[in-house]
Amino acid sequence: MKNVATLVAVFMMSALPAFAHHGWGGNEDKISEVTGTVTTGVSLAGPHATMKIKDAQGHTWDVTLAPPPRTQESGVTEKLIPVGSTVMVHGHRNKNQKTYEIKVTKLTYNGKLYDVYPGME
Repeated sequence: MKNVATLVAVFMMSALPAFAHHGWGGNEDKISEVTGTVTTGVSLAGPHATMKIKDAQGHTWDVTLAPPPRTQESGVTEKLIPVGSTVMVHGHRNKNQKTYEIKVTKLTYNGKLYDVYPGME
């Protein structure tokens, strides 16, 4: 019986990343670009790195980057982009036009392009 409980626990733990992963199905196929001011800096906590930016129209965007290791490999770290900085994000926005969320493949800050999902558009 103990082996069954262990097996169930191992199975449940291995399934957690799948439940936590953010798919691309709710996002447009086309590429969008948004320029804005960073209101919440890059966070590497969770299954994907995140940040928030405010665009010229006053909309606050939830920006979803790659998983933390991949985001860091691109050069984007929690300390790289200070709040108040201007960035341009390039990626796939939410299909619901009233939801200001974008899954980013590339990010430009201070004239430098960071490719968080190399080879993906």
